[in-house]
Amino acid sequence: MTQTDRDTTQLLNQLIARFLSKSNLPEPERAEKAKQLLLYSVRLLGCGPRSTIYDEASIVTSLKRDLDVRKGEQAAARFQDEYQKLVGRSHYSQQTRCGLLHLLHQCLKDRPAESGKSAIPSAMSYLASINMGGLPYIPGQANSVRQTAQRTQPGPPAYTVTFPSSNTVSAEPSRAVSMSGSVLQDSIDLGTKTFLRQEMGMNSSWEDAGTFTVKEPLLVKDVLYASQGINGKFTMSQGGGDGSFSIAPQADIPGVDRMLITRLTELGYLFRKVKQHIAGSSDELGAMHQALCAALSQELNDFYRLMAVLETQSNQPIPVPGGDAEPTGPYLTLRRLNVWLGEPLRRMRLLAQLVDGTDGLTGGALAGAVYELSRNGDPFISAYVSRILNAVCVPLFGMIRKWVFEGVLEDPHGEFFVQAVAHPRINAAVAKEQYGDLWRHGYVINEANLPPFLSGQLANKILRAGKSINFLQECCGDVKWVHDRVVANAAAASNVGLAQVEALDRFVSDASAEVDKRLMETLSSRFHLAKHCDAVRRYLLLAQGDFVQALMDLVQGELAKDADSVSEITLMHCLRTAINNSNAKYDDEDVTDRLKARKQKAAGQGEQGWDVFSLSYEVRGPLSALFTPEAMMRYLRVFQLLWCMKRVEHGLAASWKIMKCEIEKTAARFTDGKSVNEVVRKALRLRTEMSHFCTNLQYYYMSEVLEAAWRDFNKRAASAADLDQLIAAHDEYLSTVLRKALLEEGGDALRVTLNELLDNMLTVHGVVQRFNEVVQGVDRAIQQQKRQVASRNAKGQWGAGAGEHSIEGVPAEQLVPILRDVEELYRHHNRALAKFTEQLPAQTHEEVRFLLLRLDFAEVYRRRALQTEDEDDGMDVDM
Repeated sequence: MTQTDRDTTQLLNQLIARFLSKSNLPEPERAEKAKQLLLYSVRLLGCGPRSTIYDEASIVTSLKRDLDVRKGEQAAARFQDEYQKLVGRSHYSQQTRCGLLHLLHQCLKDRPAESGKSAIPSAMSYLASINMGGLPYIPGQANSVRQTAQRTQPGPPAYTVTFPSSNTVSAEPSRAVSMSGSVLQDSIDLGTKTFLRQEMGMNSSWEDAGTFTVKEPLLVKDVLYASQGINGKFTMSQGGGDGSFSIAPQADIPGVDRMLITRLTELGYLFRKVKQHIAGSSDELGAMHQALCAALSQELNDFYRLMAVLETQSNQPIPVPGGDAEPTGPYLTLRRLNVWLGEPLRRMRLLAQLVDGTDGLTGGALAGAVYELSRNGDPFISAYVSRILNAVCVPLFGMIRKWVFEGVLEDPHGEFFVQAVAHPRINAAVAKEQYGDLWRHGYVINEANLPPFLSGQLANKILRAGKSINFLQECCGDVKWVHDRVVANAAAASNVGLAQVEALDRFVSDASAEVDKRLMETLSSRFHLAKHCDAVRRYLLLAQGDFVQALMDLVQGELAKDADSVSEITLMHCLRTAINNSNAKYDDEDVTDRLKARKQKAAGQGEQGWDVFSLSYEVRGPLSALFTPEAMMRYLRVFQLLWCMKRVEHGLAASWKIMKCEIEKTAARFTDGKSVNEVVRKALRLRTEMSHFCTNLQYYYMSEVLEAAWRDFNKRAASAADLDQLIAAHDEYLSTVLRKALLEEGGDALRVTLNELLDNMLTVHGVVQRFNEVVQGVDRAIQQQKRQVASRNAKGQWGAGAGEHSIEGVPAEQLVPILRDVEELYRHHNRALAKFTEQLPAQTHEEVRFLLLRLDFAEVYRRRALQTEDEDDGMDVDM
């Protein structure tokens, strides 16, 4: 027990003894009342507001004013003299003096103002209310203890904390002493309790069985501590549980206030969660995660400022009802604190929800999670989370600005939805020649990092803008224009309000349109896009007729050899000769130099040069983005079909020439040429029908397929605003050509039938050549025989020798195999053509209807096929 506590107790005893000496109570009763008044005085010293007790000047002023009103100026002057004496005693601390002055002030206010009235009834009313657990309000005209005890003081609520005994708890409530929390913490220590127990003759310790009143300011401070994640005197964090705060189990607090404290301490649990998330942040998690943590830190800073204000208010004294001291500033109670912390608690719940929703996410996925939380019907939640979303998206919008204006991809942590792809076909050695791979496969959109508030269309614009800048710099060499553009638009880029998606869309659209326009102009003017597209059409799609005919005449000798015997050098010589022999010689030298004759690898034995020959057009520089290897392979498929038809056409023309100019002319010299003419007639008929099919099919390919598709491609290419649209138009052009040329996937049966038709047509030329050899052999034999007869006649001999017969024409045994082959080809052609016309309507495009009409307008081939099948069935029956 300290000296201050001894002095306080001694002064209280003297004051109580002096007060009771004027009463008429018997001595035993007076001693009992003295003990009760001592306990009451100690409680009064402890339960008053802390800051009010220490305000000594305010209490002195109030006492002097009240004494002047009640007793007059003489009493006030006497009090001033006594107060000066009290101050002169240096061993009394300020706390002790404030406590005594506060007690005197309370006694003065409770004493009746009328003179001659005793103060004992008022004192008795206090004593009657001691067991009620609170300090009553004693009115001036109280003459009834019972009446007074029913009116309690409506000041700050008092709470009790029970300290259970280690052995047993007292069962007598009347022996329990109620003390305030401030007495426990400040006014009375263990020595004071022991002294009081000895003075009052208590048999049991009040720590073991008593309850002590905890004043409200202590609980307010505990709640403020808990709100910042700090353990208080009566609130502790559940370390092994979910981290929430709980009230000390021995605290005897009303249920409503306990629920209020529990609700307010939830703020501390949420605060800890957010703070731990910020502490766990690192650079490896990416810039957007760092931006989120910075936004959370800013919100916590605002929360800290609020806590500082509330801490200041918690130090202000709570006004005592009925007291004369005015509040010196805003003060806090639990209910006021509930109002103050309502919105911070709501904000902290949102921050904790953000922490849980973004845990483990980075980049666009993180921004998407924040965006989804902002899509709330509550305006407060939507506005609050949107503000955090804007802060989170600052690094994202910075990446977009850098990519759109400079083509630079600053994304060390893989957060941006535009990503550079190390495509297996892209390497440093061929990058200069395969710009198409850089455009098509160099950069892609990572859907996992694409925030939901950015549409796919806007993401593609952003992707294309950066790709176009890189393409201009790396492929087109237009570095100066890009640099000048970055300098000119630097200010505009930094001032664009990217927080709104609409503004971002306009910004990206304008920047992308400018770059795309420059790229298309560069491809057209500097790299002559239109000229090379036309060259590919004329040479690879055989639209240059005179060149194709000249090339066919020159290479047919070399291509008639076996595939292994064909020389690519010879083919290149024939190609250059064909260029010089046609209008192709007037083309730009850059175009003709790109045209090459290639010998492909033979697929198997027995193939001829016709099967491995092809033309290729070398596309270098930025145009390789359009003419990719895949596109050139599609051109090759169309070339092989058209080249085969040109070969068939050339073979049918050569067959007609042989039959009309050689066989018929030779057969006219025969004495008996009817059998030869019959075979010629049937062969010409077969050749005519095949030529009809080949001519109409070629017309269909060249006019209705290639020219129509080329016309549409030219229109789309002229109106293309960017390279992606140009590539899409070119891909659509090739797809249309392949589909209408019956080369697309799914038309295998029709292609098989077409190949069968073309093979039959190519076989005709071989049969006609063999027929011509037979006829010419017979003609040579006839001429030899005529020379022998003339020689003999000149010698005066018989013209015909013994056993010799005159040769009048081709023997029947030599014509029969040829005639049989012609008739077999005729039947195969009719059967294949009928099958082709049956399969053709299955195609979806309309142009095949016109082809079908030209090929079999009277369905003659179908009827012939049916008639041939009936004849074959009849032959099978006869056999």
